[in-house]
Formats: sequence, structure tokens, C-alpha cells
Amino acid sequence: VVAKRRIRKHELVTVDFPVFVVRLDFINGDSYTARQRRVMMETGLNQLPAEQKKAIMGLARSTGGEPMIDILRTNGFGVEIEGVQHLALLIDGSRVNHNCRPNNMAMEVLALREISVGEEIAHSYAPLGYTYEERKAVLQGWGFRCRCALCSAPPAEREVSDSLRQRLLEIHRTLGQAAGLSRQRIGELVPEALGIIKREELEPQLVEYYQQFAKAYMAVGDLKRAREYVALADEMWLLYGGEEHENIQGMREL
Repeated sequence: VVAKRRIRKHELVTVDFPVFVVRLDFINGDSYTARQRRVMMETGLNQLPAEQKKAIMGLARSTGGEPMIDILRTNGFGVEIEGVQHLALLIDGSRVNHNCRPNNMAMEVLALREISVGEEIAHSYAPLGYTYEERKAVLQGWGFRCRCALCSAPPAEREVSDSLRQRLLEIHRTLGQAAGLSRQRIGELVPEALGIIKREELEPQLVEYYQQFAKAYMAVGDLKRAREYVALADEMWLLYGGEEHENIQGMREL
């Protein structure tokens, strides 16, 4: 998927809806035989319009075996429905490729930064903040090796990125024990974390780090700064998770 016009930061790029949703344990569990899975997949596929069916069968495959299960594993997005994990297949959304420094969130596709004309729109298959080796291990399950600018960078540059990401986790853990810290120390760690997040283009992680900052300041009795970061966390959860996200109410109660 390539941008045909300039897309502003935080602009909604597209909204895509699943055409095929399957419980994860149906694919990965042992309650069904291979034949039962194939028959049920074919039944579901044949209920779709011919155009959608053709589009699905044209999606990438990577794992081998039953074609429809391969397509789901390669292109599906994990969703939780009433506490149960599912894989959802979105025809257009599935064509948004991977990048370890993504510029959108799925599956309302939201731009995390300005996207230029002709630039590919990408999301990350690996959790944000992972190091190079961690990302590589995750992506092996998708059947490809990432060649984005971050993963293709010289080893020395990757090592710097990895060390910063590891430092970010250290700060998160340290702030989790904020009762033993001084306000001054918290005041040093917060801008350091924000600087790493900006440099590594990990903006979606602000939702979690703003919460951690708020809790740290609450632990040392600095309610003014705590309220500031609660408000910022609330704003970010609304932006990235929407009004119905489970963390919205939790932040308001905090």
C-alpha cells in the first residue's frame, strides 16, 4: 500500500473490516482434524462474493499446508472477541506490509507520523520496542526476514538502537519502584525515556509510559505532575485505542 498523497500525522488513513474471522484455537488446537478444518474453511470461503474470494486467494502465503490456513496465518490480524483470541482477515489491511519502525496502527489505519507521496504504508508485526534479535525471532513465524531501514542498518547502528530500547525497559522497571526514588531522579528518568521514544519512533508506547510516569509521581506525592501525565495517557488511549478501549476507564479512575 503506497500513499498517493501526503498523509498527516495521526490522520485516519483507512478503515477496513474483516471478511473472515476464525478462532485461533480452531487453527492451532487439536480438536479438529485436517479434513474438518478444510471443509469448514471452504464452507466459509464459498459464502463470500466471488470478488472477495478471489482477493483472499491472491494474498501471500508463507507456512505451507492447507491454503486457507496458510493465508490466515500469514495475513491475519489477532483480535479478541469476548475474551477469545481470533484471527481476522482484512483484504486491504492485509496488504499493509511490515516495518520495524511502522507509521500506522491497525486496523483503523492511523498514521503515526507524516507519510510522503510514494512512501509505503507499513505496520509492525513484532511488538514495538523489541531489539533486532527479538524482532527477527518473531518474524521467522511469518516466513520472512525484515529488510526495513532499521533492520538493514549497519550492525553498529542496530546495536545503538538495541541498547536504547533495553535502556527504555530499564527505566520502565525503575519507575515501577518509584517509592524508593526521589522526585529529582524521576524528573531525570522521564525526559530520558521520552527522548528514547522519540529517537526510536516508538510513539504508541507513550500510552504505557505516560501511565508509568503518572504512577511514579503519585508514589512520591507529586500530584500535579501525576495529573498531567494521567491526562496525557488518557489523550493517547483515546487516539490509539478509541473511546471504548478498556484502559480509558482505568486512566480516568486513576
